[in-house]
Amino acid sequence: MSRYSRREFVRSVGVGAAALLAPRFAWGARAPGAKPNIVFFLVDDMGWMDTTVYGSRYYDTPNMERLAERSMLFTDAYTANPLCSPTRASLMTGQYPARIGITTAAGHRPPLGPDESRYPERAARTRKLLLPQSRRFLRPEQYTIAEALRDAGYRTAHLGKWHLGLNPEHWPEEQGFEVSFHGAPDPGPRSYFSPYQFRAGTVTDGPEGEYITDRVTDEALKFIETHRDEPFFLDLWHYSVHGPWGHKEEITRTYLDRKDPRGQQNNPIMASMLKSVDESLGRVLDKLDELGLADDTIFIFFSDNGGNVHSEIGPDKLPPTNNHPLRAGKGSLYEGGSRVPLLVRWPGVIAPRSRCSEVVSSIDLYPTLLQMAGVEPKPGHIIDGESIIPLLKQTGKLKRDAIFCYFPHGGPARPPGVWVRKGDWKLLRFYETSEQFPDEYELYNLKDDIGETTNLAAKMPQRVRELDALIDKFLKDTGALLPIPNPDYDPAAAALRGWVNKGCEVSVEDGILRMQCAGGGSFIANASLKHAGRAVVRFRARSAAGGAGKIQWRTADQPQFKQDQFVTFELPADAQWHEVAVPLPVKGTLIHMRLFPAARPGLVEIDWVRLCREDGTVVRAWDY
Repeated sequence: MSRYSRREFVRSVGVGAAALLAPRFAWGARAPGAKPNIVFFLVDDMGWMDTTVYGSRYYDTPNMERLAERSMLFTDAYTANPLCSPTRASLMTGQYPARIGITTAAGHRPPLGPDESRYPERAARTRKLLLPQSRRFLRPEQYTIAEALRDAGYRTAHLGKWHLGLNPEHWPEEQGFEVSFHGAPDPGPRSYFSPYQFRAGTVTDGPEGEYITDRVTDEALKFIETHRDEPFFLDLWHYSVHGPWGHKEEITRTYLDRKDPRGQQNNPIMASMLKSVDESLGRVLDKLDELGLADDTIFIFFSDNGGNVHSEIGPDKLPPTNNHPLRAGKGSLYEGGSRVPLLVRWPGVIAPRSRCSEVVSSIDLYPTLLQMAGVEPKPGHIIDGESIIPLLKQTGKLKRDAIFCYFPHGGPARPPGVWVRKGDWKLLRFYETSEQFPDEYELYNLKDDIGETTNLAAKMPQRVRELDALIDKFLKDTGALLPIPNPDYDPAAAALRGWVNKGCEVSVEDGILRMQCAGGGSFIANASLKHAGRAVVRFRARSAAGGAGKIQWRTADQPQFKQDQFVTFELPADAQWHEVAVPLPVKGTLIHMRLFPAARPGLVEIDWVRLCREDGTVVRAWDY
């Protein structure tokens, strides 16, 4: 049956008859030369709730709804890592990032040297562990999905963000893509509007002010037009909705007065960028319809990690999105970091408007696409994922027991760790604990507690042991590099909770930071801050000597402290506890602060320190 006659027949008799034609589209049953086209539409940093399809009441995504009308929607789809480079590597190879060695977003950095250790030589005295260093490119010997499809007769293109290697030998055109339009270094353009200011790559500037989301889409439409009569594989991997937060002002203005009935999402810049992505999706769908290719094209819609909830953008310094009811976001091992939207359209095979609650991962899309295209896996190439075609056809379930997410990097707000999900159960194992993350293990039943609010680990030790054994096997099987003890670790320095001391002896006793100051040159400092705009530093302290103190700061654009950039305060010399509030007229992003508690020599004791916004909202807290 020709393309034309089959398509016209399906349209004339409707979806019910189309379902009867499913065997014609099934893997291995199509005539030679009639392989399905494949479009892989990837959005950067798009969270699980960042579309009306999944329940957002703030964003406008009519073309995502249009795609969902003819797709299967996955409610429990995950990326294999909460950051972009590792997820992209898993999509290209079907392997876990732990096996590949790309475990953080380092694809824009120079490669490690051939003799450079995968562990840093040193770490701060406050850190108990040396964390492994991620590889910074996808190794050329990997057999990518693009190479597999190209070798099977597909025309291949990668358009948009790559983030899997800085140097030309690691670019997409060396990984199986015949056509490429990408810029380096990633993770994104310096400007979303032309000129885009990439230092390298194959991106060419368009007319001044051209929007890169539109331009990448133009390149996609050109590729589809050119290869309309032969099977093609198109990676359309958008730069949006990642920083530097370029957006069309005319769209953004339409969201300025919009309110979310859920009371969760409220950033008009994010809404504007998503609207542009949705328009891009609509243009691609329109082109497939126009050329009569829609019924012969498999369409995958996915994100590379959860929504960003930690950046502060726009005049109101709002986080880009909110993943509620999921906990946390991008970079976190909680659900908001790696549960993402997944829509799959496969005409004649997938029932329109269908839903699937089975647990799937980014590692599964490689073997799925191979099977869809009728391509056998390359002998010797390890595939950690499993084809989800039984789910798409609703003929069976997957064979595996569990999926994993390994992230051996982090800091105070996101400790290094790993999780396993088996059925409704998820176990997190953290390699470092802190006041914010006091438990080594966290266990959740996601069916009952999608927001991960109640840690059941202490109540269910047998379940913890069962799932922890799966983690051990996963780490061993993939050859994961694990955090190791830091030989320079100093418990006394760690007790300062990220602060360092100068000109004074310090200790932490009974929950109190004790500073034996020599005079006005004694201070504690913290260089791990990130707060945009004016701030208030609050602390509770006491001293018998007392006297004038000051807080000095510098911002991200200041390479060193300015001697005249400080605010003074007075600490009474009565040995009584006092709460002190010091407003800081910061212009820019505060990154480094020094606290000089008193000008006179003597003992100063500090109970706690808070970095706050002007309205009193606590940004960072240190309780001793």
